[in-house]
Formats: sequence, structure tokens, C-alpha cells
Amino acid sequence: MLTRSILVAAIAVGLLASPAVAGTATAPHGRGANAQAAMIAQTVGGSKHPVQVLNQLCANPNTRYACVPIKTNMRRAVERAIDAPITWVGHAQHHAGQFWVLGTVRFNGPAARTMVSWRDPGPFGCFGWTRLSWQRHHGAWSISAGVSAEGCADGV
Repeated sequence: MLTRSILVAAIAVGLLASPAVAGTATAPHGRGANAQAAMIAQTVGGSKHPVQVLNQLCANPNTRYACVPIKTNMRRAVERAIDAPITWVGHAQHHAGQFWVLGTVRFNGPAARTMVSWRDPGPFGCFGWTRLSWQRHHGAWSISAGVSAEGCADGV
């Protein structure tokens, strides 16, 4: 049973790194706003529902630690990269859709990391986060690993 679990995990990581699952056919290149926005968009996934997004980027989106205002060029790049209708907010609004907090893209040589947290402002308070690790090969970034978690308040 343990072998089967490890095999499933290895297959899941392999699928996560494939461009078809990652959400776009072209890999992000460079380190500019468009590349960072593409990496963030792949981290949040493929929601088409309206969302509200905190108007700051945070070093740790879960705790909203070390947040800085999103610059105009980055905001525009995120709007182009994410298919969902976005409302930029200073704090979560009830009845305005899922609330996302975007993390800064952390570059470390040929590696990078992105993280996004989310929560539903509804009565059950579901929440979660996703973190992706990236590797650069010949200037293009590809997903090398990922982890996510989600949960809901009691009663769901």
C-alpha cells in the first residue's frame, strides 16, 4: 500500500509539472511583472468566477506578513494572466466572491517559489493555500513541485 501511495504522489508531481495541467501552453520567461503574474496565475488555478484580491503582495499570504502595495504594472499583468474577473480590495468584502491574497514571487537563482492563499467569506469560512516551486531551464520557468491545503470551519 505504501508503494502505491508513493507512486501516485510521483505521478501527481509529474502531472503538475506538465504544461497542460499547469494552465498555459507557454512557460513564463524572465523575472519581470508578466512572468511573475503568469506564475501567480498558475498558482491560483483556473477559476472563472469573480474574485476579490487583496491590493497588496505579501511575503506570507497566510498571515499577511510583510505586505506591500501592488504596483500598477504588476496589477495589470495579473489581470491579463488570470481569467477570473478581479475586484481589488483593501480587505475581504462579504458577498463579493472568494478572497485571494497573492504572495510575492521569491527568486533564488535558478529556483523560484509562489504562494497564494484564499478563503470564502461565506458562513462556513472555507480556506486554503497553494505553494508552487519553479525551476528555470534555458530562461523558461516550469513547475518542479507543489503543495496545497484546504479546510472549512465546523459544520461543512
